[in-house]
Amino acid sequence: MAAEQAILRIEGLRKSYGAVAALQGVDIEVRKGEVCGLIGPNGSGKSTLFDCCTGLQTSDAGRVLLKGMDITGWSMNRIAREGRLLRSFQKTVVFQSMNCEDNLVLAGQMFTFPSLLSTFWQGPAARRRLKRLKERAAELIHIAGLERVKHLPAGNLSGGQQKLLQFASMLMPEPELVMLDEPLAGINPILIEKVIQSIEAANRQFGITFVVIEHNTDVLMNLSHRVVVLHQGMKLADDTPEAIVRNPQVVEAYLGG
Repeated sequence: MAAEQAILRIEGLRKSYGAVAALQGVDIEVRKGEVCGLIGPNGSGKSTLFDCCTGLQTSDAGRVLLKGMDITGWSMNRIAREGRLLRSFQKTVVFQSMNCEDNLVLAGQMFTFPSLLSTFWQGPAARRRLKRLKERAAELIHIAGLERVKHLPAGNLSGGQQKLLQFASMLMPEPELVMLDEPLAGINPILIEKVIQSIEAANRQFGITFVVIEHNTDVLMNLSHRVVVLHQGMKLADDTPEAIVRNPQVVEAYLGG
C-alpha cells in the first residue's frame, strides 16, 4: 500500500510494563475511509496500542504517523485538536443532566469556538457557530437513532442509548479517524444493530475512518473491511475478514478450533 493511502501508520511500536512486553514491534497501516477491526485474546496489546496511538501512554519505541505527520509522544489533547483523531473508552461518559442536543453542542464547542472567551460571547459570529453546531447535532441524532428520546436528560437514557449518544458526540468535531474500544459491550442485541448502523452511516456519509476493538467477532467480521489480529503483543495477521476466519494461526490463537 502506498504511503499516501494510509491515514494512520504504526511503525515498530513497543511498550513494556516492567517485565511484561505489551507491544513487541507492531506495524499497522490503516487506509483512509476504511473500517479496520482489531482483535486478539485478552492481554494481546489491543488497548495498549490504542493508548500509545492517542497519547494516553508513551511508547518505548516506534512511531505513530497520522496523515504522514509524526504524532509520537503528543498529548491526547493535542492529537484530538490538531490531528482530528479521537477515541472512545469502554466506560460510557455523557453529561447526565443535559439532553442529547446539549451534549452534542458542548462536544463540538471546543473545536468550533477559537477561545474560551468566545464560547460565552453572544455576537453574530458566535450565533452562527452555534447554529451550525445545532444543525450538525440534529443530523447526528438522526444517524444515532435518538430522535425519540432527544428531549430527555441523558441520565434517563438506557446504557445502549448513552453509548449511541457518546458515539454521536465523537462525530461533532468532524474527526477523520475514530478509534472505538469495545463499542458493543454491555448493550442489548437491538441496540447493537443500531450502533453498527451508526458506524456504517458515519463511514459512508462522512468518510470517517474507524479502527474498532470488539470481542464480538461475528459482528466485527461483518462490519470491517479489514481485520488485524494481535497475539502476545505482536501482529499475527492482517487480511480481509474472510481470510482471517480461515487463517489456522488465528483460529488456534483466538477464534477457537
